[in-house]
Amino acid sequence: MRVSAIWWALLVCAIAFLQPGCNKGSPANASPTVSISRTPDGLLISGVTVAVFTAAASDANGDALTMTWDLGDGQTASGASVVHVYARDGVFPVALTVSDSHGGVTTVGSSITVGNLSGRWLLSEGGGRFYERGFDVVQIGSVLGGRPYSEPDKGCLGDLQGHVTSPRTVRFDFRACDGNVVVVVGNATGDLLQIPGTYAHPDGPPQPMVLTRQ
Repeated sequence: MRVSAIWWALLVCAIAFLQPGCNKGSPANASPTVSISRTPDGLLISGVTVAVFTAAASDANGDALTMTWDLGDGQTASGASVVHVYARDGVFPVALTVSDSHGGVTTVGSSITVGNLSGRWLLSEGGGRFYERGFDVVQIGSVLGGRPYSEPDKGCLGDLQGHVTSPRTVRFDFRACDGNVVVVVGNATGDLLQIPGTYAHPDGPPQPMVLTRQ
């Protein structure tokens, strides 16, 4: 009788354990919550623009998180913040995978468009006078060069020599008709279609100008 009573007690405990609400074990693991951001916004310039990717991630269970980035151009990285320069033009899918220590995984993605400044540009100079000058520009790495393709105001424009720095600052130097070097400095817009800035000649104050992609 004593043995039977013990077995009966064990059976009752087992049945109770299987009832809803009787299992007081750990709650199910929740996957991490993740978002990503990037600076600068807009298109990047290949070989020049430094892109900074930042992750904001949290885990409801307080688990340690591992962050792995696929940058879309064959490169990978890890950590909450990543700095990257794309060496070529194109549209690149970027994905961040965040894993917790209990098997929870979350992946979020975006896409990055990378271009360059090669092409036909029209420089419009404003202020006391107004001129337009057209240039065929070629970008190789961070170096820019340009040859005039139209000269509606003067016939002695020289070639442009310049460079672009991160994120989108552009500087050109070219020799004017009087032999002085004219400096054009501006910041390319996020769509890489315009470069507003200044046009400076040694004999006068800087004039507002804009380079517009044709």
